[in-house]
Amino acid sequence: MLVKNAMTSDVFKISSESSISDLIKILSQRGVGSVIVVNENQNPIQIITLRDIPKIYSHNLKDEKIQTLLEFLNKTEHNLITIKSKQSLILAMNLMNKHNISHLPVVNKDRKLVGILSMRDLLRHFPYVVFTDSLTKVNNRMYLDIIKSKLENSKTKKGILMIDIDNFKNINDKYGHLVGDLVLKKIAKSIKFSIKGYDELIRYGGEEFLAILYRCDEKNLPIIAERIRIKIKEIRFKKLTDLFISVSIGGYVMDLKDSLYESIKRADEAMYEAKQSGKDCFILWKQTTQ
Repeated sequence: MLVKNAMTSDVFKISSESSISDLIKILSQRGVGSVIVVNENQNPIQIITLRDIPKIYSHNLKDEKIQTLLEFLNKTEHNLITIKSKQSLILAMNLMNKHNISHLPVVNKDRKLVGILSMRDLLRHFPYVVFTDSLTKVNNRMYLDIIKSKLENSKTKKGILMIDIDNFKNINDKYGHLVGDLVLKKIAKSIKFSIKGYDELIRYGGEEFLAILYRCDEKNLPIIAERIRIKIKEIRFKKLTDLFISVSIGGYVMDLKDSLYESIKRADEAMYEAKQSGKDCFILWKQTTQ
């Protein structure tokens, strides 16, 4: 499938010579999350998002031109990533994943802006398997871009758990990778059984799983983490009676002001501390966790 078959053609754009107050009106009145700045030839220059608004007010830039804002934010045409409408969705997906972006301006052969492609567009037009880990059948890391906005705009606390299999390399070395794959599948199934149906489970890395628990606070997160840890320790293999599994878990409660990736980083730091503390345990991130 080509980009032109999935992109949104109704894109909000504005000239670099327009005022920042005009930009704010578009973002607020149209209810959009981003506006593309174009030059006189309708070539895209940069993207301005809702995240840039606080900087506008804190530095009193509201009465300036958008070009001044671009210079202040160090956003240049040189570092804008675009894709052509007749290129493949696979390429678009790889670009968005590589550069950690959720919106991609679409241009024609003359570099004129013709649309915009978002991760939501990919999800809507692409088979769901693109965002599914083929081995464990849970979501993969790319899925985070789909739910990122929802998580950061939610008005409730979310629990973040980073779950890492202890001594997984030793399991692969001793029993082989087929057994290692079976361990991953059983652990994914065990975690899904231990959390609510609407919670998120993502295979974050080779032997790491990320659980995102909605409506979960500091009181409930340790309870759920311990339930996951104990359930995984109960996993047994009929023909491998000497194989025992444990996990180290780090947790963080994501508040309204927190970004998703910073919250994941803190859960990961707590997980590392759990490893350093002897493994097979849960640690909740605190300000002193490093």
